[in-house]
Amino acid sequence: MSSKLGRGLDSLLSKLPESTNSETGITTVKTDFIKPNKYQPRKYFDPDKLLELAESIKENGIIQPIIVTKSDEDNIYELVAGERRLEASKLAGYEKVPVIIRSISPKEMLLFAIIENVQRENLNSIEEAKAYHQLMIEFDMSQAKVAEMMGKDRSTITNTLRLLNLNEAVQEMLIIKLVSSGHCRAILQVEDELQLSFAQKIVEEKLSVRKAEELAKTWGGATPKRATVKTNRKKGIESRLTEKFKLKIKVEERSGKGKVTFHFKNQEELDALISKLEEK
Repeated sequence: MSSKLGRGLDSLLSKLPESTNSETGITTVKTDFIKPNKYQPRKYFDPDKLLELAESIKENGIIQPIIVTKSDEDNIYELVAGERRLEASKLAGYEKVPVIIRSISPKEMLLFAIIENVQRENLNSIEEAKAYHQLMIEFDMSQAKVAEMMGKDRSTITNTLRLLNLNEAVQEMLIIKLVSSGHCRAILQVEDELQLSFAQKIVEEKLSVRKAEELAKTWGGATPKRATVKTNRKKGIESRLTEKFKLKIKVEERSGKGKVTFHFKNQEELDALISKLEEK
């Protein structure tokens, strides 16, 4: 092969999105050719920690390759695991990153992303709850199956999923750590329309979880026994309906009357709900 032809091939290869090390089997891919994992449950990255990782990568390089899979688009890869490393590498000025290419199913992509983040405790409580809910919706899994797959008690999965019944403003307070998951268990004991004011009370007075649980029993003027029984009954109904329909469900009841609200995010979830309701 002439030197001119060799240089021509090198030039062509340099324009490709990937190159593979024949000794290690690890492929190098241009960061512009890697798109995010659409199943990634993690939505928030601590900017300070991301900068710390970027500095470490500048100093030591990328020690652990990122896992990707080929997408339907030509020369484009989809991230499976390692989004934080990828983003930090970009901050560090890397145009290419080492990757391991795997051929995996959408279910495996979601599981990879969830397991990586849960095991490393990278998800906040709401992201974790949404990840479990996504598993149930996307793959028609029960809470028991999710618990088995994640190696957790079913009660842990159930309690985490219950956080999705929180007022959205309260969910945000949990994400930014104004309140804890323990506080949120107390907040879930009060009526939906009172959750935000109760959460604000907890923050303003810096209540402990125990104090919050005691106050929840009478928040809004309800008697302790009545409030607890009513809340437990409603949450029990919501839990059973969520298990059956694999959707977030809200039950509102007053004096024996009320409504049940099904929350769906897309046409597929609505179609699935209608099919279940039409089952005999």
